[in-house]
Amino acid sequence: MKHWSAFARLELMNLFDFNILKHVKDPADKKRRMALLAAYVFVAIVLACYVGASSYALITLHAGRYVPSVFGLFASLIALFFAAFKAKSVIWREKDLDLLASLPVKPAPIVFARLLRSYAEGLIVTLLILLPCLVIFGIFERPAFSGFMAMFLAIFLLPILPTTLAAWIGMLFSAIIARNRHKVLTETLLAVITVIVMFLLGTLSSPSFGKMTGNLSEAILETFQKMETSLPLFRAWTDVASGKNLPGLLFYGLASLLLMTLTLLFISKGFFSITARLYATGASREYHLSSLQAKSVMTALIKKEAERYFSSGIYVSNTIVGPIMAILFAVSLGFFDPAGLLAGAGEIPVTLRFQNGIPFLLGMIFAIMSISASSVSMEGKNWWMMKVLPLTKKEILHAKLAFNLLFCAPFYVLTELILLFTVPAGILERLSLLLVPAELILFSVVYGLFLNLKLPKFNWETEVEVVKQSAATGLSMLGLFIALIPGMALCLLPESLAFPATLAAMLLIGALTLLLYKAALRSELP
Repeated sequence: MKHWSAFARLELMNLFDFNILKHVKDPADKKRRMALLAAYVFVAIVLACYVGASSYALITLHAGRYVPSVFGLFASLIALFFAAFKAKSVIWREKDLDLLASLPVKPAPIVFARLLRSYAEGLIVTLLILLPCLVIFGIFERPAFSGFMAMFLAIFLLPILPTTLAAWIGMLFSAIIARNRHKVLTETLLAVITVIVMFLLGTLSSPSFGKMTGNLSEAILETFQKMETSLPLFRAWTDVASGKNLPGLLFYGLASLLLMTLTLLFISKGFFSITARLYATGASREYHLSSLQAKSVMTALIKKEAERYFSSGIYVSNTIVGPIMAILFAVSLGFFDPAGLLAGAGEIPVTLRFQNGIPFLLGMIFAIMSISASSVSMEGKNWWMMKVLPLTKKEILHAKLAFNLLFCAPFYVLTELILLFTVPAGILERLSLLLVPAELILFSVVYGLFLNLKLPKFNWETEVEVVKQSAATGLSMLGLFIALIPGMALCLLPESLAFPATLAAMLLIGALTLLLYKAALRSELP
């Protein structure tokens, strides 16, 4: 048991780099890590507030009994999504494989520790989603004590199954990537397919999917009743919340634990050989020198940025999620009318005009993760080459900005073309749909580069550390709130004030973008 507890403690201590934060000596590095931790806490608070507000909205629409089921299903999907995306870097990571293989330790404790870490990450997500909704549910619905305690127990049982499934999904994805000649393209396609599947699952289970008739309360109740009929698990959670199905919850927990145990035993049996095969490398190709071409400095730098970007599957698959989701969101607007949906919501005490916030929501989706937030750090140990070449700082930074904008351009154009058919709008509304997402894309690119200049990470072993775990990437995602705040405010304004308020918000965002751009140019190259 000594090995089991030691490996488990090491994995849990490395969550959010707590162990590094505890022992780091450099004050500047510690300050950067504290800023990143503060950003995580801020995002967690915002998520908890959003869940609480959504729970209260469902209660006001007379669908309170479904609150635990809806957010339980939502938490499971989110936990599965993140666990599957991180399985390759957590459960099947290659970085310390040689070291672990040389130790006199059996694979079982190592696999257990990694599964435990994946479960802990899923548990954090589940807590952030279910705790706020259960608090609101308990205050306004006053469930039976047995039902409330059962849902509290469900918080710890829910992440087990997503963790188990994610281990298999991660192994499957890694095997497909390792055995394919075009690894970056394969990893990107798998990431896109995963995003589309998760988007469709969320959309199909949403009460806004399809044509709504009657008022909002009746439409939501009708949708949830259909989900109760067609989804046994949804019905089971509804019964658990009412205190009727505690044996079913215990059976679910035992079944999940059994599946995880079987997964642990299977992976442990051939852990080192499986992991080694998942990271198989292809044979090197022959390269032939062709005719040399003279190109401008900017063209050559942009080409270099493109080659670096498309050589990393982790880089591409993580940064392409936002543009893909923007296209899917534009398509989904053709299946339901937000204005018509909220028009029937007589139960809501304020009038909401969701269509006013669509441009900012689109821009927010595009800005989920910008390429520029990792572009400096991805240079790694080769960054010194850029600094010694006869290049100005402006040329280097402009190339990174230009490539990010060029990458987003086709997705932006396609999204706008789809919106022409899915969103009926007047001249001013159409102008907002064109300009606001474009400006927010520009803001996210400049903001990401500014952060990466201030918080570079050159000493990394795998690209995962830069793309997923760096301070610049984490803080860049806070730029989402630059779009979220005015978008939410516009939903509360009357139609006559929507466009003037949009112009005011654009001026503020434009001024902020200009300040960040000038600050980036004034910064010393790290």
